Amino acid sequence: MGKAKKRAGSARRSRETSREQACIAADLPALESLHDVPKFEDMRADAVQAAAFEAWVADAARRDEQAASEMHLGVVVRLDRGFPLVACADQTLRAEHAVGFAKARSDEQVLLPAVGDRVVVRISAGHDMGVIEHVLPRHSSFERWRGKKRGERQVLAANIDVILIVQALGSVRDTLELVCDRIARSMVLALDCGVEPVIVLTKADRCDDAELERVVRAVRQLMGPQVRVLVTSSVAGQGVDEVRACVPAGSCAMILGESGAGKSTLLNALLGHEALETGDVRERDDAGRHTTVARVMVSLGHDAGVIADAPGLRSLPLVGHERGLAKMFPEIVEAARACRFNDCTHTHEPGCAVCEGVEEGAIERIRLDEFLSLAREMRVSAQSLDPDIHLG
Repeated sequence: MGKAKKRAGSARRSRETSREQACIAADLPALESLHDVPKFEDMRADAVQAAAFEAWVADAARRDEQAASEMHLGVVVRLDRGFPLVACADQTLRAEHAVGFAKARSDEQVLLPAVGDRVVVRISAGHDMGVIEHVLPRHSSFERWRGKKRGERQVLAANIDVILIVQALGSVRDTLELVCDRIARSMVLALDCGVEPVIVLTKADRCDDAELERVVRAVRQLMGPQVRVLVTSSVAGQGVDEVRACVPAGSCAMILGESGAGKSTLLNALLGHEALETGDVRERDDAGRHTTVARVMVSLGHDAGVIADAPGLRSLPLVGHERGLAKMFPEIVEAARACRFNDCTHTHEPGCAVCEGVEEGAIERIRLDEFLSLAREMRVSAQSLDPDIHLG
């Protein structure tokens, strides 16, 4: 009797979930209302992904030839409330997730596709939606921590080549130290996932020449000579072509920045028309509502590539990103190997090779201060995790 009640309850919850999903799907934007959506040929699969697709279909054919004949290679170009929009060679369509995604829980299994993912999608005759059966291997993915103590990560975009780290200028709420810290933590995340970072300073028209020079000099000093720093103003049209050049045809960039940073305004300038909604932002402190509510990819056209946009992020916690920290500050990591004490804090100890590097001018003080701040945050974050969480 108990088992029968449990089965009945499970069936009822399943029906309720299906009805809820159907209501959500009915409210999604119509395909004909969407503009600048990338085409399949804008984001072709690489050799590894193509081979994985062929192998997956061949394996499926051994179980069900009819089902295998309905499998197509696609790219997730948009997520509206969790519902993917998938571009295939012959059509672009909405899709839902196969039942297997909900059942998978191991670390090796990709649970849900992100924008930019190459996927195996089943398109059956007579159905207006496809079914994503499998996510193909990613050559990169941008993830942020959102698991608090439990170890969960959220993939914001996959298979990206460049991250445009957007920071607004001229806000009275932002000190120079806060601006630099915000850029630095975004840099650590970008380098940790193996993607090239480009710093894009927006709203330059709000600064006078002296302020602009001071901020740019500090950011360049913090980032080092190997990182591109671009200054833009969508109002004046400044720097837009330089940003576009960072996203050549066949490549995919992700734009990263908090709400109010001018991401949507910059994207509209790159597209050459008002395609993305820009919200009301208080000019004085950049406070405003989030305007990007879906994760979308847009095609820049005109021999340029594709950009992935995501909702403005309120925070970028650093948990388990030691690799990215080491990539951002290689001279500090290298110098630390020569410190007299293995547990040197690089602040006051005798025989500290890092401090000696600062005194000799080989290491910039601004870079050491930021390194110590971010490393301290990561240590505290790691200590707050549940004991069974292992950061890899």
